[in-house]
Amino acid sequence: MNAPSTSVYGRPDYLPYDEARATYSKSPYAVTKLATEYYSKVYYDLHGLPTVSLRNFTMYGPRMRPNTAITNFGSRCLDREPPVVYGDGDQTRDFTYIDDAIDVNRALLETDAVDGEALNVVSTDNIKIREFAEHVIAETGSDVETVHEDAKDADARPTHSDVSKARELLGYEPSIGIREGLSLFIDWYEDNREWYRPMALQS
Repeated sequence: MNAPSTSVYGRPDYLPYDEARATYSKSPYAVTKLATEYYSKVYYDLHGLPTVSLRNFTMYGPRMRPNTAITNFGSRCLDREPPVVYGDGDQTRDFTYIDDAIDVNRALLETDAVDGEALNVVSTDNIKIREFAEHVIAETGSDVETVHEDAKDADARPTHSDVSKARELLGYEPSIGIREGLSLFIDWYEDNREWYRPMALQS
C-alpha cells in the first residue's frame, strides 16, 4: 500500500475530486508524492506487484503526526493561544478520521479489485477552515479569537473528494464526520498532553 497525498490534484478545475481527474501538482512535495504513485503503478504493470495508492484527505486521530493544522489549532487553543488561519478561512477541506482509513486498509486485504489503482479515502463532511478553527476553540473551551495571516501560494483553496470508486470497489462507507472526529481527537489529546506535543511547540 502506497500513501501519497491529495496534493497531487493541485488546484481544482472541478469538484469533487475523482481519481480520473488530471493531476496538477503545485509544489515539490506534491510532485514527489505523484512520483510514488507512478512507481507503484509501474511495478504493478511490469511485475504484478499488488500495489494501491491511497489518497487520504488529511488523516487525523489519536497519535497522528504532530505537525498539522489540527494539532496546531488544538495545542494553541489548549494553551490559550489563538489558532492561526492562512487567508480568509473560506477555503474548504476534507478530512479522514483514522477509523475510516483503517476500514479501507482492512478491506484491501480481502480483494485485489483495486490493485494498480489510486483511490480517494475521506470521511464525511466538508468544512471551511475558519469554521474548523471555531469548532476547535469551542471544543477546548478557550476564549481566544482566530488570527489570520497571508495565504500560502501553493495551497489549494477548495478541496472535496468523491469516494464513489472506493464505495463501488470496496463497499466503503465513511462514518466519522469532522466535527465528531475532532471532538474525539481533542478528548484524546487532553488526556495525553504530557507526552504528545506538536513539533512546533516541542523544546
